[in-house]
Amino acid sequence: MVPSFAMHRRTWMTLLLALSLLLTGCAGLTLQDQVAGLMKEGEQLYAEKKYDAALDKFGQVILKDPQYWQAYLWAARSFIAKGNWKDAIANGKKAFELSPKGQDVIPVFAEALFGGGTDALKNGRFTESISHFAEFLKLEPGNARAWLNVGKAYLEQKQFREGLGALAQGLAAGSSAERSDLIRELLNGGLQAFSSGKYRESIDLLKEFLKYDSKNLQAYISLAKAYWESGDRGDALDAFRKVLELDPRQEEALRYLLRR
Repeated sequence: MVPSFAMHRRTWMTLLLALSLLLTGCAGLTLQDQVAGLMKEGEQLYAEKKYDAALDKFGQVILKDPQYWQAYLWAARSFIAKGNWKDAIANGKKAFELSPKGQDVIPVFAEALFGGGTDALKNGRFTESISHFAEFLKLEPGNARAWLNVGKAYLEQKQFREGLGALAQGLAAGSSAERSDLIRELLNGGLQAFSSGKYRESIDLLKEFLKYDSKNLQAYISLAKAYWESGDRGDALDAFRKVLELDPRQEEALRYLLRR
C-alpha cells in the first residue's frame, strides 16, 4: 500500500516537533553556560575589587535572565562596595523578592538597607533614613543600633513621641553595646523637646531617661521646668524638691520653690 499524503505530513510534523524540542533544549543549555560563565567572571572581578567591571558582567546576566537572583545579589554587593546605597538597596530588594531564602540574600539586603539608612541620617535626609531602617528592622527586629538611629532621625524631625518609641524599642532589645547611647539619646531628646516648646513630650522622654539614671541632676531640673511650663505645678514642685535632695544648694530649684 502506498503511504497517503496525510501519513507523510504527520511524519514530517512529528520530526519537526522533535527537532524543535531538541534545539530548544540545546539553546537552554547554551544560555545556562553563558550565564554561568558571566557570573564566574563577575565574581572574580569583584574579588579583585574591579566593581564597575563586575557590575557589567552581572548586568549582562540580568539581561539574559531577569529572574536570576544571584546576579542581583552580587550586583548589590558591588554597589555596597562602591558606597552606592540607592542601587545596592534596589538590587538587594530584587534578590530578596526573587529568592527570600536564597543564600546570603537577607544579610546582603540588610547590609544595603543599614548602610543607606546610616548615610541618609548622616546627611540630614531623615525621612529617607527612617524608611530604610524601618525596612531593615523587618529583617532584624532586635537590632538595637537600628532602633537608635531611627530614634535619632525622629528626634531630628521633632517627632518626639515616635523618637521615644524607637529608643524604648532599642532598650527592650537588650543589647548592652548600644544601651548607653540609647539612654543618652533619651536625655538629648527630652532637652530638645523642651527647647522646642513640646513640654509633654519632654516630660515623657525625661521620665523614661530617669528610669535608667535616677540621680541625674540636669534631667530632674529639666523635668521640673517642663512640668512647670505645662501648668502642672504640683509635679513641678515635687521634681524641684528632688533636685534639692540631690544638690541642696541648687539655686534654680530654690527660686522656683519660692515662686509658688
